[in-house]
Amino acid sequence: MRFLRPVLALTILAAGLAGGMLLWSRTSTARTATDVAVQRGQQVYAMYCATCHGLAGKGDGLSGQSLPIKPQDLTDGRVLNALPDHFLFTVISQGAQAVGLSPLMPPFKPQLSDTQLHDVIAYVRTLAQPAFDPKAVLPIPVKREGPVQPIFFSHAIHSGSYKLDCQYCHAGARRSSAAGLPSVERCMGCHRVVAAQGNPEVQKLLGYWDRKESIPWVRVFRVPEYVKFTHKNHVQAGLPCQTCHGRIEAMEQVAAGLTGQSLVNDLKNLAGMTPVPNRLTMGWCVECHRAANAKDLASLAWIGSPVPTLTREKPKAPLDCVECHH
Repeated sequence: MRFLRPVLALTILAAGLAGGMLLWSRTSTARTATDVAVQRGQQVYAMYCATCHGLAGKGDGLSGQSLPIKPQDLTDGRVLNALPDHFLFTVISQGAQAVGLSPLMPPFKPQLSDTQLHDVIAYVRTLAQPAFDPKAVLPIPVKREGPVQPIFFSHAIHSGSYKLDCQYCHAGARRSSAAGLPSVERCMGCHRVVAAQGNPEVQKLLGYWDRKESIPWVRVFRVPEYVKFTHKNHVQAGLPCQTCHGRIEAMEQVAAGLTGQSLVNDLKNLAGMTPVPNRLTMGWCVECHRAANAKDLASLAWIGSPVPTLTREKPKAPLDCVECHH
């Protein structure tokens, strides 16, 4: 047995070294592949992109200086880092108009192959300051859901990329029962200057402004008429908009998902099961109020991350019927 112990120790040490070498080899190979993609992307960028975006990516290329909308500063990580690769792929391959931005950024497909497009994106990621962090990317769906609106207003651009606060546009949320929609005047407060020329979607906005018409937005979130929901109570309690509406800042088109009563859930409840209630149902609201009163919002299966921090030390979320049905 004395002789077996050194042999066993050496065997374990050798196995550990072999595993470490294999992991290092794979990591090294992945890094090498990424470096090669970045180098190829830099070459493609210099040939196709630098004329507008500039050699350093600051949006100061010669061909872009006369455009009504200045080319994007690709070094500004505060704007680009939140956007996933597939979003940037769409912008480059189909043109910026495909995501509601200006068609002055043209499509580069079929001139560039998919590999070249991915290489360019890999290179552009290296320009960002602060540095690009894959963990901070927004979960923007590849396929858009929700109704098509009269103007392609992308929350992924306004709230996700440029980080406009929800209540800048929906100012009623903190002080009234309804969150409200921004007036055309509120939108024009920015777009008198920002993209006032060169973007068809902004031109639609200018048309409503000139005609003195409100924008006929298609409603997405709705509760029954016999339910009285007050936004300000929830906002003042410390709940972010995403608690009820989902990751709005990651939506190009706002979608409510599965909401309201569900026959499947009703049958599960009758069978004694405890299904996760759909959004905007009474069971969903009551479940949240109970968890809030117990200071245990983290126990909710559908709650987002990070878990909301309530403003009151002793929450008193109502459970009486008359609070919502009056």
